[in-house]
Amino acid sequence: MLALWRRHPLALAAVFVLTLTVWRIAALGLSDLDLFFDEAQYWFWAKHPALGYYSKPPVIAWLVAVSTALAGDTEFGVRLFMPLCYAVTAGLGAAVAGLVYDRRAAAWTAITLATLPAVSLSAGLASTDVPLLLCWAAALLCWFRYWREGGRWWIGFGLAFGAGLMSKYAMAYWLLCLPVALVLVPEMRGLLRRPGLWLGLGLGLLLFLPNVWWNATHELASFSHTADNAHWAGPTLKPGKLAEFAGAQFGVMGPILLLVFCWALVGWRRLRAEERVLAAFSFPVLVLMLAQALVSRAHANWAAVAYIAATVLVVGFLLRRGHARWLGLSFALHLVVAVAMMHGAAIAPALGFDPWSRLRGWRAMGAAVADRIAAMPGAMLTADDRAVIAELLFYVRPQPEWVKLRSGERASDHYELVSDPARIGDRPVLYVTRNTTPARLSGRFATVEPQPPVQRNRPTRGPETYRVYRLDGFEG
Repeated sequence: MLALWRRHPLALAAVFVLTLTVWRIAALGLSDLDLFFDEAQYWFWAKHPALGYYSKPPVIAWLVAVSTALAGDTEFGVRLFMPLCYAVTAGLGAAVAGLVYDRRAAAWTAITLATLPAVSLSAGLASTDVPLLLCWAAALLCWFRYWREGGRWWIGFGLAFGAGLMSKYAMAYWLLCLPVALVLVPEMRGLLRRPGLWLGLGLGLLLFLPNVWWNATHELASFSHTADNAHWAGPTLKPGKLAEFAGAQFGVMGPILLLVFCWALVGWRRLRAEERVLAAFSFPVLVLMLAQALVSRAHANWAAVAYIAATVLVVGFLLRRGHARWLGLSFALHLVVAVAMMHGAAIAPALGFDPWSRLRGWRAMGAAVADRIAAMPGAMLTADDRAVIAELLFYVRPQPEWVKLRSGERASDHYELVSDPARIGDRPVLYVTRNTTPARLSGRFATVEPQPPVQRNRPTRGPETYRVYRLDGFEG
């Protein structure tokens, strides 16, 4: 097998990525995990096509709309395109490595990107990072092509940049990385005099305009949410959050790869021009997110785009120095993680340790709530929590009419943004909450009648009780 790898690395890498992708899709089909509430929300968005949504731009909803049209309104249907997108991302990353290094580096990049720990986790969940990383990889490839060859590659870059912005606003980090690349790589500064650079950026921003228009007509909802998410509450530094984020990056990229990446950055002056470009499109994002974590908080995946270029750089860095065995060791470790991510959920409850517990219990709880609604003719469903309303709208079948009341003047989620309380009229409302008292209902309904609670059962966490109320006489 080793001899075959040396002779036909790209062919074997392609076979591996294809096999892994089919395996991941099969594992999704066999999985009994419920949707995470973000996934349930994306499904809801997919049923209401738009140019934007409260917390995200629209591409994830469009993907889910197509995949559920093909595979049905099921967990499998919601997640179907995620492994496929990652296969394409691996191929695009390999193409970048082929430009910067050679076909051997391209092959290693493909299998390394396909098995990054964060990818193995994300391939089983519908998330905005999936199309974002695909677009980032495509933009990086077209950027290298335009730098080297000119021509119309700026069109591909512009399309990828715009699609990335419509996938997740983190694509804007490109505008941070580009100036760094121009500083670190004098050979690239000639692009400033080429019209393609500006035309590509302009094309990307043009494709993004529909989401800008949507925000302008919807209370600037997703722009405001993104700003709020930064959570800059004051000058107090949070070294604990910084350490937490930094440590999490070893789980995102993998310990061996991340350490080698840091090693490569320390000696950045010895890197070739193309390698410095790769560094420029990775480390600035990490630095920004480390700063964000220090002053507020940063989720582990917020620097995800950095690891496309970083992976290409690490692969080439090790191969050029004759350290392929470290790539092999990292690959073996990550392959174990990939298998665990695909099949671990099936045995986790029996082991008494279940990292997937947040994805259990919603289906049965939805059935219980469906019975309650069936016993209240004409009733609408409501909840005071985005996670609860998202899960129930997916798992209560047939889907009930619903409403979500604002707690203030400003909507706190997409359900509040698009909900019309006037539709309640004189109909009863079934209210599901984890709170002990329905405080936000004060003065809004004439009667608030407690009902027997429902439970969400998770094997290793025990039952989670949700209180239920019947609301009548809506008063505004």
